[in-house]
Amino acid sequence: MQAKDFSLNEVLQERQQWVVPVYQRNYTWETGADGQLPKLWDDLRDRAQECLDGGKPKPHFVGAIIYSQPAEQPFGAVSRRFLVDGQQRITTFSLVLCAMKEVARERGFERTASAIEGYLFNAQSASMADPEREQFKLWSSSFDRPYYVDIARSVAADLRGRHSQFFFKNGNLVWGKAPKLLAAYWYLRERIQEFMDELLKDDVAGDKVLDALLTGFLTGFQIVVVQLGQQDDAQAIFGSLNGNAAPLTSFDLIRNDIFHRARKVGEDNDQLYDQHWKELETEFWQEEIKQGRLKRPRTDHLVVHTMVAETADEIIQGQVANAYRGFATRKGFVTVAEEVRALLKYAQAYQEMELGQQNGSLAKLARFLHVWDTSAMHPLVLWTAVQDIDQARKDAIYRLIESYMVRRDLCDLGNRNYNKVVVGLLKEMHQASDPLDAFAGHLTGLTGEASRFPNDTEVMGKLPSKPLYQLMGSRKLRYILTAIERKNRVRFDENVPIIMDELTVEHIMPANWSANWALPSGAMVAKDTYFDLAAAGISVDEETRNAMDKRELAKHTLGNLTLLNTSLNPSIGNDSWAGKKPRIARSLLALNRDVADHETWDEATIAARTNQLGAVANELWTFPVVRAVAAAAE
Repeated sequence: MQAKDFSLNEVLQERQQWVVPVYQRNYTWETGADGQLPKLWDDLRDRAQECLDGGKPKPHFVGAIIYSQPAEQPFGAVSRRFLVDGQQRITTFSLVLCAMKEVARERGFERTASAIEGYLFNAQSASMADPEREQFKLWSSSFDRPYYVDIARSVAADLRGRHSQFFFKNGNLVWGKAPKLLAAYWYLRERIQEFMDELLKDDVAGDKVLDALLTGFLTGFQIVVVQLGQQDDAQAIFGSLNGNAAPLTSFDLIRNDIFHRARKVGEDNDQLYDQHWKELETEFWQEEIKQGRLKRPRTDHLVVHTMVAETADEIIQGQVANAYRGFATRKGFVTVAEEVRALLKYAQAYQEMELGQQNGSLAKLARFLHVWDTSAMHPLVLWTAVQDIDQARKDAIYRLIESYMVRRDLCDLGNRNYNKVVVGLLKEMHQASDPLDAFAGHLTGLTGEASRFPNDTEVMGKLPSKPLYQLMGSRKLRYILTAIERKNRVRFDENVPIIMDELTVEHIMPANWSANWALPSGAMVAKDTYFDLAAAGISVDEETRNAMDKRELAKHTLGNLTLLNTSLNPSIGNDSWAGKKPRIARSLLALNRDVADHETWDEATIAARTNQLGAVANELWTFPVVRAVAAAAE
């Protein structure tokens, strides 16, 4: 390696092209108060003010860049320098110059604008091998390049027209929506304009302000430039660096590894990016979402799920990149392009799950998993989605996943072991000629408390003693009750729409019942629980205490829960059965039809309805009879 410090003037004036390799992350510098750009602007403004005050700008160190340069380049062509680290800085420096150039043109200072162009463009010559490309002194990443090229070439008005989706009709940028590179340019342009307007009030000429900004920037900013030797592996060095702006994500490291291997075997990096990889560089994939305790870009979640799906092994978060490298080696892809296509198959299924815009069985299961707020099943679901098996078998697997999870929740068996269950299922399915048969056989063979699939008898036996409202919460219960509602509907009900967001889960016998509901014995009590009575110094006999304990359990069981329209629910509240009944009767839901037929509503009625709804739940979320599963999928 060779390292030396230079002014930006020395670094940027040469006939050269700084290239951001495909494996580098896209532009990430932020414009917010705590971002990198406000700090850079403060430093630039200070250097300019020093020039305006008649002095020389004090040297200001702005970090380092590391680059590699091919040993053999075409004679007469512009020298390419491939950035290993510091691409965010070099890109930002070019954006500063673009912003200065645009402001200079807007204000009629063509001499300054022309001088700045010499730092952004190489002079055209017949010796250039690729003039369209070599004219730019910065060749940014594939994702950022269309924006940078337009920024460097266009005036602001044209830029708004070409990228109108990122601008309001009044011409202002839509902050937060625009790509970060475009936002950075617009931020710098606005700061320069504000600085000039501020000094104009003090009668400082505009061209003088621009000259001070340019001088302070080019001579005041100092940077260390490190050139790698021919024996140094640029991409390996990149993989060991965290970068200045943000730590490298697992996906950053995987991208680096993929393009590194592609280059080593002679596959064209730019072609690999344009034809395949760029599908993973969209805003959708870069958005950070929370799965479990982790909030990461979707790409990181995708890779973890894909690794679990393909290896049938649990993946440690900190070892994702290493695990992927090992997986790619063992898989033995013929080409790196084939490897990326395999990843894109999972990406397509994952995107369908995330967006939920389709009406198919995969989207339906995804909506269920969203309600259950779990991603543990994602590797299993994604593996099934990408397999070359008939759709009926995939649908059967999806239904059984939902049945397994619903039944375990109805029996209060927990979900902490799902990661291990998924790995065990995938091991069996990988080796089987019929994944559906292997799936059902393995699932029904689980016997432990943390993993077994409850059968019909267990569901019916446990439901009467499970306070599901407390155990499952309203979102899951609304899903379950809505499914039961659809199951119970007859032809007459088909014209009544079900809009889940407009329905709430309601206790028929209210949670706070003591004011309006007598115990089965006919006795009224002053508090809802025996504990509250004792705390208030009120004593009751043993029979009343037992009745209160039974009611405390019964009121949260499935049989005492229903769905009501949000506009109806608040009006019912803690009313008596005599007050609730006629209003429930006005509900158009089939679920409430039988409820309103009862003259009384007590523990016995609740128990009977729990059994009735439990039987419907067993029909909806079935227990697999292994020999019948394959036939059911035919």
